[in-house]
Amino acid sequence: MPRILKINLLLILLILSISTGLAASPENLSVSVEKITSISQIVKPYFDNLVVSSGTNLKERPVIGGSWSPDGSRLEVGESINRQRGVTLHATYILNADGSGIRELASTPNNTNEGSLTLGMTSWSPDGNRIVIFSNIFNVRDFYIFADPDKTLIKTAGKCNYTTVDEIRKNILDIEWQNNLMWNPEGTKALALMDQDTIPLNYQLYLLDSNGLILQQLTDVSNNVGFALWSYDGKKIAYSATGQPENENGLWTVNENGTVRKRLNDNGILVAWSPDDSRIFYFDENSSLYSIKVDGTDRVQLSKEFSPSEDVFEFSQDGKKLIFSAINSDKVTIYIAESTGKNVKALQEFPGYIIFKPSWSPKGDKIAFTQDDDLYTINPDGSEKSLIASAITDYEWHPSGEFISFVSSGSVFAASPDGSTKIKLAEDGRFLEGWSPDGSRLLVSQYGFTGLFIIKLEGYEDPLSIDFLTPVEENCQLRIRCMSEPIADALLTLNGKEIGLTNSSGFLNYSCPDEGRYVINASKTGHRSASKVLVVQENSSASPVKSAVPEPSSDSGNKNLTRSETQIPGFRGITTFLILAFFVIRRSSL
Repeated sequence: MPRILKINLLLILLILSISTGLAASPENLSVSVEKITSISQIVKPYFDNLVVSSGTNLKERPVIGGSWSPDGSRLEVGESINRQRGVTLHATYILNADGSGIRELASTPNNTNEGSLTLGMTSWSPDGNRIVIFSNIFNVRDFYIFADPDKTLIKTAGKCNYTTVDEIRKNILDIEWQNNLMWNPEGTKALALMDQDTIPLNYQLYLLDSNGLILQQLTDVSNNVGFALWSYDGKKIAYSATGQPENENGLWTVNENGTVRKRLNDNGILVAWSPDDSRIFYFDENSSLYSIKVDGTDRVQLSKEFSPSEDVFEFSQDGKKLIFSAINSDKVTIYIAESTGKNVKALQEFPGYIIFKPSWSPKGDKIAFTQDDDLYTINPDGSEKSLIASAITDYEWHPSGEFISFVSSGSVFAASPDGSTKIKLAEDGRFLEGWSPDGSRLLVSQYGFTGLFIIKLEGYEDPLSIDFLTPVEENCQLRIRCMSEPIADALLTLNGKEIGLTNSSGFLNYSCPDEGRYVINASKTGHRSASKVLVVQENSSASPVKSAVPEPSSDSGNKNLTRSETQIPGFRGITTFLILAFFVIRRSSL
């Protein structure tokens, strides 16, 4: 069986919403399917019309994938016809979580053999106000497009301001080479590595606003900046640099505003920040994994065998523990350690070299992993190893941590964490594209990524979504919707104090508060409540951001981490891997 490469799009999804959890337990799992919706069938007539209007006469079956918005109210869907040579066709759509309200965000009907522009992987901003699309023309440019999911507005990242696909294609050489785009925790800014046309490429680190415009160049060195990560509080950035001169190599930190650059070592490739931002994890040229304090002291070695293309790294939801793996030609070892990287212990070891990403239960009481194609769970202390299922192709914990979902022999199941109870949810599944943040819906792709459907569970209310609209003078405006429909008489509070009810169009106008950070909550009977944080800046303008610390679920009592902790390649990125593999194969064939 071939080695599985695990790629994870560094995406950052910070969710602050009040969710209703399933009343389930390992001894009494109760999960029922309310509805199954075929997203591929909803999208099909739109993409078929695109094929006809493009005049390309493409006959290949398209591939399809999707991702949830941070509040779970919407779904981004991408559909493509890819070829190793010749014309390709791509489209990105926005739908409500129930499959209604489909709208095209961007497409490439005018692609040609000479200029076939790709709309590839996507990433939601943590506040849900933007979608970033990784795009390219092979061997010509890799770059990002910023899109507003509420409109059809798109804009290239960087110094250029091209707003249509045709304009982008025509002026492609004006756009910088771009990669490693990452949102800050609030979703108000992003990092990106850019270079214009140096040979070889010499990427530098830039700070962008939420529309992709350059705010500041953070590095200007002869060395190549290869990777960068925000700290959890969004105040610092860590990055790795390689090349000449040697005194600019290694692992660095810098403040968000570009001040106080500090070199931690002369040989380090960034892996992750610790949840409390006190330490940074990295690996060196010998594949040894380390952690080091942000002042450059107290270096700790975790492993002598760490591969960023194969091994995984994930913190527990309370930020107190971490797991990582080491894979070689003889065996796989899963380790557990304190969040500092100290007190490393082998959790599991078995022969072979194939492993699907070990992952923490959201409750932190179990760890799931697969050995070959068998799915297991185990306690963090190494006890109670349980076989959950065999012949699996994918798995994912439910956001509540009450059960684990998986695909086995083409069917989708839910199982209690100890495997004692299993419930079949659907047939004809292959990979799990992800649970909606509230756990009400599971996105499932079918064989060959040629189909996509949603499993909706019973017992969940549909989510409200909060939109912060552009302030006018001293007045702020909020809009409350559910599945794109306006919600009247929704109660809104600011830091727990009532500020009013929405009108028949779902709007509420109120006086902008003083400069500061505030929690806005929206609620209405029959809907899942939602919360967002409002930051009022010095110029009295308001901008929505997500809280750095989401509220814990009522039954867990644990403070959850606020971003995905698979900082390096992981199992969840199987769709991403196939897309990237196609890019690499196609590029090498040209």
